[in-house]
Amino acid sequence: MRAAVLHKIGEALRMDNVPAPKAGPDEVIIRTKACGICGTDLHIRDGWGYTPELPFIMGHEPAGVVVEVGERVTRFKPGDRVVPNIFFTCGQCFYCRTNRETQCVNLEGILGVLKYPGGYGEFFKVRERQLFHLPEKISFSEGAVIADAVVTAVHAVRRGRVSPGETVMVISVGGCSAAAIQVCKAYGAKVISVVRSAEKQERALRLGADEALDSRQTSIPSAVRELTGGLGVQCVIDGVGDADTMQTGMECLCHGGRLVILGYTQERYALDPRKTAVQELEVLGTRSGGRDDTAESIRLVSSDTWVPVVTDSFPIEEVEKAHALMRQGKNLGRIVLTF
Repeated sequence: MRAAVLHKIGEALRMDNVPAPKAGPDEVIIRTKACGICGTDLHIRDGWGYTPELPFIMGHEPAGVVVEVGERVTRFKPGDRVVPNIFFTCGQCFYCRTNRETQCVNLEGILGVLKYPGGYGEFFKVRERQLFHLPEKISFSEGAVIADAVVTAVHAVRRGRVSPGETVMVISVGGCSAAAIQVCKAYGAKVISVVRSAEKQERALRLGADEALDSRQTSIPSAVRELTGGLGVQCVIDGVGDADTMQTGMECLCHGGRLVILGYTQERYALDPRKTAVQELEVLGTRSGGRDDTAESIRLVSSDTWVPVVTDSFPIEEVEKAHALMRQGKNLGRIVLTF
């Protein structure tokens, strides 16, 4: 099969012909139709975060069509449209039983990230228990980003315990944040989006944000206090996770508020322990999502009100161009590769 392969950290991916995967008794082979690009892909290329054994086929946001099933597979057949949950977990530990599967104590690998080759190839394989049917009404491009961008957003919103009537500030309007805006709205919250351009302001409003603030043009904490009658927001979902956005997020929380770290950088930064304690603030991490989050993501993306989060598409042969666009930060939403 054809695949875009990472051979060496810091170097370009190469289009190679490599052996296609073979199905074990409980596994399903899928022909890739589309695969989203995530910041994690760039982190892997740059040599920080996850470190798979090279050469490696990345791509942890794939969707496609079943072409082969193992002898013990019963829920899928060739021709089915599918999207995976990307975590190869034990399914039995405490975390797997409580929708915290990304924390599985026996985690074997992550599709397109660790050990298991992903969606930058013509075919990929997963276990039956990780696979979900993709409704006909969802395109393969939008279906692909369910596997990480939407699942991550759903899990982040659940981690933040977002409730009807609350106000949530979502920082960024990239793939995960674009989904988070819509998940928060679906759960009955008001959303204040924080971005860094007029174009992204417009994008946030189209996604359903009630307010969109440009951090280059206004003091975000002051604007948020004004919009919330001086209270602040109950939850911040930070899709960037650098020192500036973390500080801004903390300054915008009401007493008892929750800061959810969805995106992150290599930076380290101090936390004000007195403010956190006295105001009873919570800082929460979030990592992708489990199978229950995948099922919820499919339900949300299937709704008539869902706005597509994919804005750019490239054929797999132009993976370097697609990665370059993401590094520049000029894309308004998720980027996908197609086969």
